[in-house]
Amino acid sequence: MTRSVQLVAGAMFALLAEGAAAQSAKIGDFEYYAGIGGGSTKMRGYCEAINANAGFVGSCDETTAGFKAFAGWKLHRNFGLEAGVANFGDARADGTLNGTPVIGRWQGYGVDLSAIGFLPLGQHFELFAKGGVAFWDIKSTTLNTASGSINDRGFSGVLGAGGTWWLMPQVGLRLQYERFQNVGDESVQVRANVDFISLNVVGRF
Repeated sequence: MTRSVQLVAGAMFALLAEGAAAQSAKIGDFEYYAGIGGGSTKMRGYCEAINANAGFVGSCDETTAGFKAFAGWKLHRNFGLEAGVANFGDARADGTLNGTPVIGRWQGYGVDLSAIGFLPLGQHFELFAKGGVAFWDIKSTTLNTASGSINDRGFSGVLGAGGTWWLMPQVGLRLQYERFQNVGDESVQVRANVDFISLNVVGRF
């Protein structure tokens, strides 16, 4: 009997120890992180819309600099939620419209909430992909004899992917590509896809 009790007690202790270890590992998967950085944005479609004006003669540049900040909650080593804000910078058009000097600007920002998946590659690298919804605010400005600006706001999808190199246990560098889809509409001259490639410093805690 004593031997049986010892065996049962030993088995129960082993199960409890295994459960505690599993629970500890599960809790250890929970992680908060945040980052900030900048890079290059491209408002795809803006210059095409500008150059479609038959009376426009001049230059157009839809590639500019942007910056972003983000924060996330890793619910599991392979899955989490992330929120971010991105400044798109401003696309520019300079020239004349039917002989009148004109300057055009198309600028704005987006705030997104995404589900994100992680693929760890050893202790120092991980890949990720994300998808979600973004709120955007766009301002289109025209400066000429009849200057004015128009704002447009809305929601659309956002997709992204990239990788993180953890230089130290709590600090890393994150390179990522994001696309904010169908931003703006005809009221601000164009519905554009905004591509954003950024390098960010990220910390986890």
